[in-house]
Amino acid sequence: MVRGVNGLSAYSQMAQAQANQAAARSDPADAAGFGDSLSQAVGAVETQQHHADGALSLLASGEVVDLHGTMIELEKADIALRTLVSVRDKFIAAYEQVMNMSV
Repeated sequence: MVRGVNGLSAYSQMAQAQANQAAARSDPADAAGFGDSLSQAVGAVETQQHHADGALSLLASGEVVDLHGTMIELEKADIALRTLVSVRDKFIAAYEQVMNMSV
């Protein structure tokens, strides 16, 4: 069964806290925009995971016998999660690259 991405919510909260700290140091519109975008992305993935979980539950209970639709929902959730993880990895790599720059 597909589980929610509650662990990714922690990344969203951490990014929001960092965005709030950055907002105190720089332009609030830029920091809030990135934090909001990240929160929306995590929320969209969470929603997709819940849709897939619901479709799988309906298939398992026998209420809906649309195997193809269920598989499509599961693949959509998988693709959304993989995309979010890829973006996270790129963000972390960019952060590490910036931190390793000599001043």
